[in-house]
Amino acid sequence: MGLLKLTDNVPGVDILDYRDILYFNKYDYRIRMKIPGARYVYWCKKPEDLDKKINNPSSSYVKIRKDEIDKLKENIFGLKTLIEVSNERKNSKNYTVRVEGNVVAIFANDLQLLDSITNRIGSGYKLDCSQAITSGFSGTKYFVNEPKHKYRVYLKSKRVEDTLHDELKETFRVQKKLYPSFALKRWLYQTNKNYGAWYFRWTSAAHFIDYDDESTLSYLAIMHGNILGRKYKLEKRPDNI
Repeated sequence: MGLLKLTDNVPGVDILDYRDILYFNKYDYRIRMKIPGARYVYWCKKPEDLDKKINNPSSSYVKIRKDEIDKLKENIFGLKTLIEVSNERKNSKNYTVRVEGNVVAIFANDLQLLDSITNRIGSGYKLDCSQAITSGFSGTKYFVNEPKHKYRVYLKSKRVEDTLHDELKETFRVQKKLYPSFALKRWLYQTNKNYGAWYFRWTSAAHFIDYDDESTLSYLAIMHGNILGRKYKLEKRPDNI
């Protein structure tokens, strides 16, 4: 499961969803809409089937409660459009629709396509748009012996704010599943000023952080994503290499 971060600097996106893979391993974006009665469209092959369910609720495979009939009627246009959109999906590979309860999730790589679909279904429904942010491994590092940890992320070489030292120290204090390299710890906790002020103002691409659970990186990406560089899987070298 990814970690979520609200954002206001990515046009059209409300949430950055840090996760191991894209949605369905292929889609960058997901829009979720809450439409009362959406769960009943699952058994509808065409829009007219929803009318039959409403007019004769007891005959439906999934019984419709009397107190839900009015909600279905109020949202009939959006629900019928949802059925049409789901049917069109069968002839398209550009998006996927999933319905869980009253929550409709639509996945695609094109934000304009998602906007056009939600506009067709109708306004007035509460919705949010998420963008999947994946780890993006650069490759695998092999070792003669079994490595202590499974993954490694290197830092970028860049000038940083003075506050980064304290922020990183707090991150490592709170998140015990992050394992900074010896050189990184020396950079963080070094008190010998013989290095000069420049030494503490720049992160180094030689510094790295090891970890064992991919979801741990999501936490680190949220807190310090701007200083993270290449990411690798760590494995024991196979005999044939």
